[in-house]
Amino acid sequence: MAGRPRFLCGVVEGFYGRPWSMEQRKLLFQWLKRRGLNCYMYAPKDELKHRLLWREPYTEHEAVCMWSLIEAARKQGVEFVFAISAGQDMVFSSAGDRLLLQQKLRQVAAMGCCSFALLFDDIDPCMCQADREVFPSLAQAHASVANEVYQELGQPPVFLFCPTEYCSSLCSPSPSQSCYLQTIGQELLPGISVIWTGPKVVSQELSAALLEEVEGVLRRRPVIWDNLYANDYDCRRVFLGPYMGRAPGLMPRLQGLLLNPNCELQANFIPIHTLGTWFQSELGSCANPDRAGMEMVAALGDSRGPREGSYSPQEALELALRDWVAEINQQALEPGGWTPGHPSVGLKGRSRLQSGTAGGQEVVPDPKQHDSVPSGVDQHGPEPCGVAPGEGCRKVTSEPEKGSGSRTPNGSQQSPTGDGDQLATGSRECCEPSASLPSVAESAQSAGIPMATKTLLSPGHTMSSSNEANTSQNLLLPTSDARTGSGSPAQSLSSTQPEAIRADMPQTPPGTGAGASPGPPALLTDEITASSGPLAPVTPEEVTSSPTAAVTPETGSGPMVPLTPKEARTSPTSQMTSEEARTSPMALVTPEEAGSIPTALTIPEESGSNPAALLTPEEAGSSPTAPLTLEEVRMLVELFYLPYHHGALAQELLEHFRWLRANSLSVGVPATAPDACGGARWRGRAQSFQLLCAETCRLHSRFASAASRALLYDLHPYLWDIRNMLLAASAFVLWLDGHLLCDPGPKGTWGNCFGWCQSITAPILLGRDAEPWACRGGLFGELQALLPVGNSCDLFYHPPPLFPSSQTYLLRPLLPLDKGELYRMCRESLDCDPKVAEILMAHPDLLGDRLLGPFLSLSPEYTFVLEDEGGLCGYAAGALHAEGFLQQQDSSWLPAIRHKYPPDLGTGGPALGQDALEEAVLFFHAEPRAVPLPVLRRFPSLVQLGTAPRVLDVGASRSLALCLLSALRANGSRGVFCQVRDADGQQLSFYSKLGFVALPVAWGSSPGTQLLGRLL
Repeated sequence: MAGRPRFLCGVVEGFYGRPWSMEQRKLLFQWLKRRGLNCYMYAPKDELKHRLLWREPYTEHEAVCMWSLIEAARKQGVEFVFAISAGQDMVFSSAGDRLLLQQKLRQVAAMGCCSFALLFDDIDPCMCQADREVFPSLAQAHASVANEVYQELGQPPVFLFCPTEYCSSLCSPSPSQSCYLQTIGQELLPGISVIWTGPKVVSQELSAALLEEVEGVLRRRPVIWDNLYANDYDCRRVFLGPYMGRAPGLMPRLQGLLLNPNCELQANFIPIHTLGTWFQSELGSCANPDRAGMEMVAALGDSRGPREGSYSPQEALELALRDWVAEINQQALEPGGWTPGHPSVGLKGRSRLQSGTAGGQEVVPDPKQHDSVPSGVDQHGPEPCGVAPGEGCRKVTSEPEKGSGSRTPNGSQQSPTGDGDQLATGSRECCEPSASLPSVAESAQSAGIPMATKTLLSPGHTMSSSNEANTSQNLLLPTSDARTGSGSPAQSLSSTQPEAIRADMPQTPPGTGAGASPGPPALLTDEITASSGPLAPVTPEEVTSSPTAAVTPETGSGPMVPLTPKEARTSPTSQMTSEEARTSPMALVTPEEAGSIPTALTIPEESGSNPAALLTPEEAGSSPTAPLTLEEVRMLVELFYLPYHHGALAQELLEHFRWLRANSLSVGVPATAPDACGGARWRGRAQSFQLLCAETCRLHSRFASAASRALLYDLHPYLWDIRNMLLAASAFVLWLDGHLLCDPGPKGTWGNCFGWCQSITAPILLGRDAEPWACRGGLFGELQALLPVGNSCDLFYHPPPLFPSSQTYLLRPLLPLDKGELYRMCRESLDCDPKVAEILMAHPDLLGDRLLGPFLSLSPEYTFVLEDEGGLCGYAAGALHAEGFLQQQDSSWLPAIRHKYPPDLGTGGPALGQDALEEAVLFFHAEPRAVPLPVLRRFPSLVQLGTAPRVLDVGASRSLALCLLSALRANGSRGVFCQVRDADGQQLSFYSKLGFVALPVAWGSSPGTQLLGRLL
């Protein structure tokens, strides 16, 4: 490498969506310096004056901000590369446009910038008429502009050029035969470097052979723009895994490598950390590293990564995990890092995803806040904001355009609002400054544990569940607004973790995943029989006496029912490690075996870490705000790994769910296996799946309680999505045992046309040339596809809560003992006058019989309950064959209930809650309401949903509905309907957001009531 210019290795801010704030970039420079990286390229696609309004010069205030950013990079030893995207509307033959481009770059050069980049990616390859008259090809037009600008700037040592064909998949027919690239290689001046992304926009691997071909056609070594971690093409994916897929010894074939990371800055710690380890390894593998490289190797020290030329992604991940745990807990303990008791710590300017067209996403900005998301560092006053107008609506299209700004599909923009300190046009006003946030300290504080999270209410939402009086129209109101997050009932049991870890910790062998993690909630029932039927639940006494409380294939049967969230928090003996669930999916470990498995990660004494404040599993479990442990952070990374690879935890979840789906007939009705072996094996694996779901849901609760504010708001939407999906998937697996109909109906009927459990269950294998956006949603999307209603995308897209919360929820099928508590919930949900309360005390089952009585008596197998730490708080009830259900209700259930409640019970003067009594008595004694036959034929199933007013998490309520609809669909239903009163606006809104529409049928027998339906 002697005589070669310095190898550029760092980060390019080149994604679509809300750009990072100035203070976030300064934090990034600190990370780059810490990892020995030396370059940052400023290229945010939705910064107005970078792309859309590239001709406009920066105002005086904007110039000061840009100067401060360039100076901050210089102080950290980071090369600042200013990029501009002028190709969208530039007339290449226009002297005026060329002059404006040169003036813009000279203005930035006057601010102290010495490195530049000219980007012609994601533009129309067709030239205008004026250009066609001057240039014979687009490549010659691009080369002419680049050469002129390069010479006008005095031939700076770093000048990068991004061609329109920037990867092999965009070249026709191949890079070596591309006329465009051949012309670029011939015409471009030798001092200009060319950007390349690899074989694809998001390249899974980079090889020396491919780079040799590109070097030949370009006549120079390329600079890699690496989109491995870019996530602006999919709003449900974020990538936290190690840098991998790049063959060793690539550096001699390159002039640089710039990583285009996640849109969320806090999600990029591990990508940047492992990139630095890769860079160090590559420097060490070179025979003659340059002086700058030798200095970086010496500065990092031998303990910062693998030995020379021996880069291992797993070893690099282990190093990064330890440093990230220390960074996370340090930020959480800093003043302002996490203040759950202050409502002002809101999501400032944070966008919320809503369902959009074509199954995509729209972004709805917070109407009250417009400055930046907390970055974890100080905000020092107002800075100009400027984001492209097109950024206001992020839509994920089904087909990518040819190329994109982050070299990802065009138009999949991440966030809508201009950041509080982004560069903008002079006509735009400056945003208000963000709330003061602390800078990253040099060492972790030794005291100050974050307080427990509190539920914060959003003042600006219209569909909130409040403390207002509830009438008969809204006895149990499903929440239609997303405000609070929730977790899992399982309690923390995690490995030890030092409070602070020194930067010179040596590498350790990679772990096998989340080792010491909590098991699932224990199993409850009123009676237990040791038979070969459905899985036998475990009593609380057995849970207390058994460290694992696991059901093995020999233990019998009964529906698996987890502990309540309150019981799970106070029962540390009812837990099982995730390693047990992963390594033994068929037969779970015995208590003796479990006792021999270590539950804490051992950190060697020579590691150089500070073991003064190690957390035991009991300490982590007893304090929800205890710092996050190494194993918890590892679980987070394994859930959101890389675009082409799942982490160990995500892979286990998928494998279990696929197997359970494929073999669900072994526990169906009637049982198909002549012996109990198949059912016992299925139940053992279902138990393992329950363990993993419980651990993941618990991780959500721990993350909401202990993570720093900046990290929480960056990653919580992704973890919240997974939590909601696993709540539904876990309850659905519980329901499959003993409820799935092996033969939904006779041949030729509507019920027989659906074969969910008989369908091919192998995942769809994409070709090697497919980009990662071909498989939407990552882990979330694959779990969604495994549910019977997975094709109904509108059921799965809802905005994350505005204020994350650690509230835990449990979703499960109905148990016989739940009836009394459900009736109590119905009774307590009615805000009533004392006179009405006296009537309810005399008839405590009145409201419960009205809302749930027919379902619990005639169709209990299609009833699910939602539970929080206060008890049952929601239900979803259904009837598979509504026609027969209504006939049986009218012929047998109603006559019996009429003897229970006299017809004059609801008479009385006007009083709060009186109308609820009158409506219930009228329902019992009035003539039965006949549902039109066309409705029953098209929507054969009946559903009813409700939650207590205290449930503010729309994710939990929608997961409840999702589980019921999945159960009905699995047994053959193709459509559902419900009955809602016209005056019940909140119920109507909630059902409409689930895809229900008013059915245009006459229903004269029931005035004031609407029929809503949706297809499955």
